[in-house]
Amino acid sequence: MDRKEIVDYLAKKVFNGEFTEYRYYYIMLKNKQIYPLDDYGKLVESYKISPEDAFVCIDSFDNSEDESYNLPVEYLFPLIDVLSIYDIVENYLDKLGFYRPYYHVYPATGLKYYVVSRLFSDRLVIELTDIDTMATNTGLGKIVVKVLGKDILNKKEINYHQREEIIFKLYKQKIFAGHNLDEAYDIIERYYTNPDTSLGREVLAISNAYNQIFQPYRLVYDTRTRQRVLM
Repeated sequence: MDRKEIVDYLAKKVFNGEFTEYRYYYIMLKNKQIYPLDDYGKLVESYKISPEDAFVCIDSFDNSEDESYNLPVEYLFPLIDVLSIYDIVENYLDKLGFYRPYYHVYPATGLKYYVVSRLFSDRLVIELTDIDTMATNTGLGKIVVKVLGKDILNKKEINYHQREEIIFKLYKQKIFAGHNLDEAYDIIERYYTNPDTSLGREVLAISNAYNQIFQPYRLVYDTRTRQRVLM
């Protein structure tokens, strides 16, 4: 499946009500089967599927009933919401083949894409990013090698402290036009919700960095017609 096919396929799943939780994570396999993350782990543990079968990790968030949750960031820059720094790390570790026993998270070595799906009352926004591209452009790949050292060759388990160190080092990086992820999030929020027009140049620079880092494939759908629309 190419990127357009993946996003259109997932949009149909959202509109058909197949992602039922308010916010949850799913794994789509190469055969298009989709499982909640917990079910995926059970299937891997029981050897009914292989970690190589994984293809797309989906972060699905239904914001249609309560749009008080930061609409501008979620709509325009969904890959840098409040949990994204964890998602970036977890997806890459999954793809590398690590198991985190403290969270019952299983390897997903076949993963290629990370997708965010954001459902609003009038729009559905889906953005897709390539996990390897994301890891390279955020510097995550180098951070993982540095933190794990020789342990990276083991590729079985990563302990809690190693994971937290990786997240902290990624968090500190000012890769969004001189800002870290939280700072970029705050600037975007202030610009669109106050609005603080003095931040216009910074928001543009952050937007350019966002597109360079994630190289997102983005489609937006009208929830009434279920057809693609322009942003």
